Amino acid sequence: ALIVIRNLSFHHVIAVSLMNANDNSHLSEYTGDSFRDLTRIAKINEDLWPELFSMNKDYLIHEIDQFVNEMNAFKGLLETDDFDGMKAKLVQSTQRRKVFDKK
Repeated sequence: ALIVIRNLSFHHVIAVSLMNANDNSHLSEYTGDSFRDLTRIAKINEDLWPELFSMNKDYLIHEIDQFVNEMNAFKGLLETDDFDGMKAKLVQSTQRRKVFDKK
């Protein structure tokens, strides 16, 4: 159960960060399902989650560091127009995502 709470905590941090990175409320009528799906859990209980985040602080900091490193790696691929590198990232993510597809 602890690993589930840890993973859920990190997913909530990502969703909250996506919603707080920019105020895109003016685009709400034009936003597709993928953005709504990705940020659904950003509607969060602000009294409960800080405590859960704190309980999982070491894990969350590690996961955030890994995520930031991956975002910076992708940013570097964009900055250098490394299409092969971006394609490799997309292929890898697609392969990893297939594990979660329901049959």
